[in-house]
Amino acid sequence: MREMVSDMTNTENTIEYVGYARLDKKNVPQQIVNQIQEHIAAQKLKTGDQLPSERELAAQLNVSRSALREALKILVSIEILEVNHGRGTFVREPQLRPLTDLSLVENDVKTMLMRQAIEARALIDIEVTRLAAINATADDIDELAEYLVMSQIEPMRSKRKYGHDLGFEKIIAKAAKNIYLIEVQKTAHSFFEEAWNSGGFIPRKAEERNVQHKEIVEAIKRKEPDLAVKLMKKHMNIKI
Repeated sequence: MREMVSDMTNTENTIEYVGYARLDKKNVPQQIVNQIQEHIAAQKLKTGDQLPSERELAAQLNVSRSALREALKILVSIEILEVNHGRGTFVREPQLRPLTDLSLVENDVKTMLMRQAIEARALIDIEVTRLAAINATADDIDELAEYLVMSQIEPMRSKRKYGHDLGFEKIIAKAAKNIYLIEVQKTAHSFFEEAWNSGGFIPRKAEERNVQHKEIVEAIKRKEPDLAVKLMKKHMNIKI
């Protein structure tokens, strides 16, 4: 990449795009949006980077300037880009869609982003498990035990396998008795689930998952937060 000298007062973060795919003639603005999203997901564009001028970017994409303007308006409207009048157009924030829709990115980036989705999920669910081992009631333990039975007798198709993981941890969050963590967990789980769906990863075997779930429930039941955390960390060590 080389710097674009479009603003003599601020050129160090200006980015020139390379490697765009050829666009077809259908819905060109949305295709432009998707390609810029892909560059963000692959970390070719980062927060604060300045886009090339409209003329240069349209030439690189081989699109009309009117189609490019429409695409940029979309990206500005969803707060991915921002226009600083007199200076140019800049990346505002990393876009969440390409970070979760891994079908948009190449394999190496896909694996890296999936690992990050697991890390985000683990940070929340490990703390949730610690609090559950402290605060769980008898009713919470009964609900977890019932879920364990259900997970063993239901058909185990691939999408259901990781679905049981998320359902199990939602019950643990309920037992943790922290409404804020419950909301944060919902967000982390949604990123993880979308990334896993679009990435095409293979879940762990149901038998392995069920054994780990049972061990975690036993630790929560005995009110052993340190052990529960240790077991959840082991459970979160998902190989991809």
